[in-house]
Amino acid sequence: MIAWQEIHAAPWSQLQRARESDRLPHALLLTGPAGLGKLAFAEMLAASLLCDTPTSDGRACGQCTACTWHASGNHPDFRRIRPEAYEDEVIVNDEAKSSAKAERKKSEQIRIDQVRGLEDFVQVGSHRGRRVILIEPAEAMNEATANALLKSLEEPPAGVHFLLVSHVAERLLPTVRSRTRSIPLRVPDHAQSLAQLKTLGVPAQAASLWLNRCAGALRFAHLLALASARDAMASEEAVAEVALLDALLAALPAGERMDVLALARNCETLIKGDQSGLRLALLIDWLQRWVLDLQLARLGAAPSVFPELQPTLEKLSQQVNDEALMAFPATLIEARRLSSHPLNIRLFLESLFSRLIGLYTAPA
Repeated sequence: MIAWQEIHAAPWSQLQRARESDRLPHALLLTGPAGLGKLAFAEMLAASLLCDTPTSDGRACGQCTACTWHASGNHPDFRRIRPEAYEDEVIVNDEAKSSAKAERKKSEQIRIDQVRGLEDFVQVGSHRGRRVILIEPAEAMNEATANALLKSLEEPPAGVHFLLVSHVAERLLPTVRSRTRSIPLRVPDHAQSLAQLKTLGVPAQAASLWLNRCAGALRFAHLLALASARDAMASEEAVAEVALLDALLAALPAGERMDVLALARNCETLIKGDQSGLRLALLIDWLQRWVLDLQLARLGAAPSVFPELQPTLEKLSQQVNDEALMAFPATLIEARRLSSHPLNIRLFLESLFSRLIGLYTAPA
């Protein structure tokens, strides 16, 4: 298990000092790119706030009644708000509902009724002291849902703490951001991350490879390193994400000879069934990193994400059209925006990969 309070020691210490002096803000917004352990950090903080006897450095003791309740997911003073698509299963309360409805597409947004359901929880007294509400990812709230949360954020009773986790805080309503204390989590030092992965049993070469590929995001690097090694502890999602990258790296070196239709078909197979939309977004992230390395190679610099593919990238960089290469990141940003609701994944991918081939087209 990654010791996130050590990886992000400065913000953890800052929050513990505020807690000890009774100045801990009632609403915290943990920000930073995905894969930095923001959610795990928030969960550790929630456990700490609920713990009856936290340790000297603020960690939950793991032994008291409150910790036992929290670990089992049954603490009466804790609520987790997240999109239905992030849950392992849809909870259907009415057994009479048809199986077709039970298997409906899960929502990728936090629903307004989830937030309104917090009103009684916030106002009713706690069982043991503090009450903690964890909302992730906060950007999954639409405007109406975020507005429904504002009242609770503005006038919370004593002892109520909101922990919001966001990968893209700029998507939040300004009114929500203004009512929270921002706690940015940074990409950990590379050497520190390597040392952490070593303690988790990841070989040094694999650790360095996946840290580069994941842009320093330690959590992602660990999960994908396990999946790449076919480790028994690897999650099904991580295995699918590694397969997605493998499919890209098998095709991208072909440059203008890349088989767009075959690649789109392979990627669609790997993306289908992911109701959260995270795999499609991750595919675009991989393409952004590939194009970044292609730009670096074009400038004569070493690749930062795929250094093991430097000869291939250097060769491809000699074949690209400079104007198209410089403009392509904007194409990927737009694709990222549209990826949340593609009408047809196969056509979306075919269009994206066709544009990628356009990098190698000579100007008219």
